[in-house]
Amino acid sequence: MAKTIIFDLDGTLLDTLEDIAISANFALVTLGFKAEDILKYRYFVGEGVFKLFENIFASNPQNEETIHKAVHLFEEHYATQFSQNTKLYEGVSKMLSFLQKRGYTMAILSNKPDSFTKMCVFKYLRKWNFAVVYGARDGVPKKPHPQGALDIAESLHVKPDECFYLGDTSTDMMTANGAKMIAIGALWGFRDEAELLDNGAKHIVKDPSEVIKLLA
Repeated sequence: MAKTIIFDLDGTLLDTLEDIAISANFALVTLGFKAEDILKYRYFVGEGVFKLFENIFASNPQNEETIHKAVHLFEEHYATQFSQNTKLYEGVSKMLSFLQKRGYTMAILSNKPDSFTKMCVFKYLRKWNFAVVYGARDGVPKKPHPQGALDIAESLHVKPDECFYLGDTSTDMMTANGAKMIAIGALWGFRDEAELLDNGAKHIVKDPSEVIKLLA
């Protein structure tokens, strides 16, 4: 039986949407663009910071220089803003404690920059033991490319098909399937059931307590 589980971070363990939106809107307004509604960020996020702004500018494409400026402004602001509204989703604490008690090896793979990923994990998740924590790293393709997930499996000396992967977006489901892992789609995050199933979710869980039931 698989005893390793890799988690996405934003939208899966942590509700980070408001703080991401505040910092992204700061960057937009600073550059002379209008702020976006926070709920729209549910569909902007998930593929890294550069792609975040490409998604924001989809209907009004901007050159790379403008996007790089937006990324820089975002990262400066988010470094001080990231913990203002972010919180664990309800039930995540119980889920993580259960999995740790049951002997699961746990890891995190995020498209959030690696430094911010580690900041968030230290701030909110340090009471649990995560064997590996990876955000977006130079030289490693971001999700949905499976390389990050495969790197985790290799470092833990486990076969990919013996790993569960829990995430809330199509990006996560494609990552899991690309790595030949067992994809679990979380409905409490940023996207809906249809997106998760269409992109290869093997299991759908409505709340963290269902992860406990699935893996008990």
